[in-house]
Amino acid sequence: MDLGESLEDYLETMLILEERHGKIRSVDVANEMAVSKPSVNKAMKILKEKGLLLQESYGDIHFTDSGKQLADKIYHRHKTISSFLCNVLGVDAEVADEEACHIEHVISEDTFQKIANFKK
Repeated sequence: MDLGESLEDYLETMLILEERHGKIRSVDVANEMAVSKPSVNKAMKILKEKGLLLQESYGDIHFTDSGKQLADKIYHRHKTISSFLCNVLGVDAEVADEEACHIEHVISEDTFQKIANFKK
């Protein structure tokens, strides 16, 4: 499913918040991503329509099974690419994290697998 960089970033952020706090709230997503609450609400509406999230009116946000799988995949790609940039190429950790955030959305599956399976 091609969501585009922005919606994938929302899923990744929500996964991180769920791991950190045990729940996902719109206000926390807005704060973490430094975006407005209306922007979060718009993204949540799209992600719900795509069957990736569930949310009671003004309640916590929950992943559907497919939403959780996709968020896990996106976050795994991010961590793998960031680690490769940092540990293999010697890129500063903060820079590697920032650049991985962009690369994870456009890298092909073949190239990603080569990075993931790279052995020094």
